[in-house]
Amino acid sequence: MKKNYMAFPNKLYSVSLLMMLLLLVPNAWAQEDSFFNTESIRSQLFNRMKDRKEKKNARKINLTILHGVFGRMTDPESIWVRIDSRTEFRKWTYKLSKQSLNLPRQEIRVWLKYVSPSQSVSFGKEYNTWFKKKVVFEMGKIFYNRNVRVDYDYSEKLYRMEGTVWSGDTNLNLWMIRNGWSYYLLPDEQPVEHEELIAAEKEARQKQVGLWKAELQQ
Repeated sequence: MKKNYMAFPNKLYSVSLLMMLLLLVPNAWAQEDSFFNTESIRSQLFNRMKDRKEKKNARKINLTILHGVFGRMTDPESIWVRIDSRTEFRKWTYKLSKQSLNLPRQEIRVWLKYVSPSQSVSFGKEYNTWFKKKVVFEMGKIFYNRNVRVDYDYSEKLYRMEGTVWSGDTNLNLWMIRNGWSYYLLPDEQPVEHEELIAAEKEARQKQVGLWKAELQQ
């Protein structure tokens, strides 16, 4: 019987091709598996950065003390405090309403606790208007551009800050009462400074200053 020697190279070629395919298939699986792993890691990193960004924008401010500079008063009920540090100021842009922010000046509005010249004065429209302007003038004349510390409460409902303002050892809220620019507006719960506020109002009444002038009490 005649042997076919030409078939042997063909068989050898087939075997070699099969072995190459067997070697390539695992590599293809490995590449595909590597691709999916990379996409998974990329997805995790994206979600992590997204969560971090959202948490950063909505982070809570736990501090209850604020340091700044007495900027100005546009009404007798509140003080604009300038925050020179842009980083510190940006924290408040997420927390306060537009009515409590001045972006060009980097100022935030602090509503004064326990006092309200507008609610305290009731001696006719003309006098009331003069009195409120007088409060703004006197406060600005004495405390303008001074470093201040604010002990505040933050209202999530109103998106505003209410506080007691200090310039050195001077409590500005207390100062307003002592000089007769406001009555002491007693809150539902007595503050730590209750006795001092009562004493300041008594002193203003005895000295007959501001709201306590003799001609206004007749």
